[in-house]
Amino acid sequence: MDVKTLVEVAPRDRFTRVCALTGAGISVAAGLSTFRGPDGLWRLSPEMERAMHAQLLPSNVDALWSVWGGMFHVAARSGPTAAHRALADAGASVITQNVDELHQRAGSHDVVEIHGSAGRARCLDEDFCGWIGPREEAERTDPPQCPQCAEPARPAVVLFGEMLDPEALTTARKLASECDLFLAVGTSGRVAPASWLAPTAREAGAYCVNVDLYPDGPLDPAFHARVVGDAQEVLTEWAR
Repeated sequence: MDVKTLVEVAPRDRFTRVCALTGAGISVAAGLSTFRGPDGLWRLSPEMERAMHAQLLPSNVDALWSVWGGMFHVAARSGPTAAHRALADAGASVITQNVDELHQRAGSHDVVEIHGSAGRARCLDEDFCGWIGPREEAERTDPPQCPQCAEPARPAVVLFGEMLDPEALTTARKLASECDLFLAVGTSGRVAPASWLAPTAREAGAYCVNVDLYPDGPLDPAFHARVVGDAQEVLTEWAR
């Protein structure tokens, strides 16, 4: 069922435990690109391919800082969008596929980053050192290095070929199973592990809604409804 507004199918005052799964689409208004489509990073950034694969380490560390570090600097300059602030104002818990930390900047407290964060850095020598900390500490040197052992450092994002944090996944599943309203915003939610969060929420009794400006194909059966519209407008109206 496609509808015009979130208020129509999920009035804010009917729900007490809101959980939102967010993807790249929610941060476009902050100046960040999505990954797919004609204006996506896959097409526009020649370094994107090198910045995605763990098996290319350590030779692609420069690309990691260029792509992920650059993305974080853009987000830091722009700040959170109206949609980020709306979710924070509504007290929603957030499971995000993004690495820009804009949910935290908007004031959200329960944020699970399933793909890591470009706002943190980690030592390349994980087995020996294992340092992970604020990005600024690594960027005190050029190129960035671990402040603990002086080995090269990298943004703490999850690359292809790396395991997702089991603790983050456990927390994400818990949040999805305990909510009464589950929103997927700026993401289709069709790629694992995000693909099992809406089914988890629905099986636990939550009402599930996908908010998508450019829906691709029919509504995923895990969702009760889909709002076709800009998340900035949809969520602001709903939270108000």
